Amino acid sequence: MDAWVEKFAWLKRYTPAQQIAMSFAFVITTGALLLWLPISNKVQGTGFIEHLFTSTSAVCVTGLTTIVPLDQYTIFGQFIILLLMQIGGLGLMTLIAVFLIFVGGKLSHAEKLAMSEAVNRPTLGNLGHFLKFILVYTAIFEGFGFVLLSFRFVPQFGMLSGLYKALFVSVSAFCNAGLDNLGPSSLVGYVNDPLVSLTVAALIIMGGLGFGVWFDLTQSAKSILRKKCTFKSAAQHLRLHTKIVLWMTMILLASGTILILVIEFTNPLGLAPLSFGSKLMASFFQSTTLRTAGFSTLTIGNLRPFTQFFMMIYMFIGGSPGGTAGGIKTTTIAILVLMIVAEIKGRSEVVIFNRCIPRQLFRKSFIIAFMMLVTLITGILLLTITEDADFLVLSFEAVSAIATVGLSMGVTASLSIPGKIIIIALMYLGRIGPLTLILSLGRSHHNAKINEIKYPNADILIG
Repeated sequence: MDAWVEKFAWLKRYTPAQQIAMSFAFVITTGALLLWLPISNKVQGTGFIEHLFTSTSAVCVTGLTTIVPLDQYTIFGQFIILLLMQIGGLGLMTLIAVFLIFVGGKLSHAEKLAMSEAVNRPTLGNLGHFLKFILVYTAIFEGFGFVLLSFRFVPQFGMLSGLYKALFVSVSAFCNAGLDNLGPSSLVGYVNDPLVSLTVAALIIMGGLGFGVWFDLTQSAKSILRKKCTFKSAAQHLRLHTKIVLWMTMILLASGTILILVIEFTNPLGLAPLSFGSKLMASFFQSTTLRTAGFSTLTIGNLRPFTQFFMMIYMFIGGSPGGTAGGIKTTTIAILVLMIVAEIKGRSEVVIFNRCIPRQLFRKSFIIAFMMLVTLITGILLLTITEDADFLVLSFEAVSAIATVGLSMGVTASLSIPGKIIIIALMYLGRIGPLTLILSLGRSHHNAKINEIKYPNADILIG
């Protein structure tokens, strides 16, 4: 068992940020090579860039594809994509850590720091239990989704094929990947189907909340069941992170549903042909999938420009930290808004749910949002050079890539090779985070130096 631990000892030489960046790059490259194999393809002769694009999309749980997975890949190739989505959703480092724990190894302090960084856990305490919790809850949620989707797909596609498609879509939905093996039109054919629409939407939400939230909710639920506290008391003692995530999730889901319903209600290519119940369900599903899932029951290119534009904003926000979603995260936008409101009102402190938010969290949130925005703008500008398409279409594609969403207005398959490389880079940066990449390019923790020189304050006019 110690031999297994020694195999991964070389990781200690690198910072957590470097380990995260390298792990995703390694899985993407390996996945692309496996998808390139003849055994993975129904149609031979497809360029390596297409397989690299698909692998990146799966590992970065995005959902954008230049080819139709069902038409291009064999059962083996589709299984490789399924594995890539699962690894991408949970993170290679998380799986390695859990494996080392199961074989009896112990994580060093440096390894625990890397793991906590990978899963966005603020403390190192009980990390091993938390990592096992991630695997158990992933199996439970994906298992329930698999069973429910089987009731629809088995009668439609047959026993083996239906079960396989149910498993694929369940994993993809929980990991917020957005890839499917149903055909070229995502879930558009199930726009009137509550079983498929609501099951997939539930999986997206569960994966997008973050494992830390589920861990907190589970501990509170146990306390209530053991009658150690009341429901009201348990709700009050939830972590501030959990409260913000739950409130932001509800606000974004509700507002997104209402906006889509109102704007697309009379659109003949949108919601107009559907009954009111189906309109409401389709609006909710599309609002949910903006949390970086990438599935769609409506054709995005047929929606009105206003809908497409506000979708970009919601995609950029994304899901919550420590889960399978992308974007700048719900907590980041919440902290930025709270801090801006506090500055406008002249408050020295930001207090929410009887807790004060430290200023360093605002600085970190601002850096994350700023770096994502700069990277996004750079990507859009480059796409306008390499591609001959409408600006809104290219902007939507870039936002979808960097926020690891996977929704598209239909331009993905027609991208040039430079355009595909740009989208690949945006998906990768969006999954690991531009800040993580910058930190990974810096000094290792062995060579880091602390600048102890203090300089006078500057007096600069702004605004």
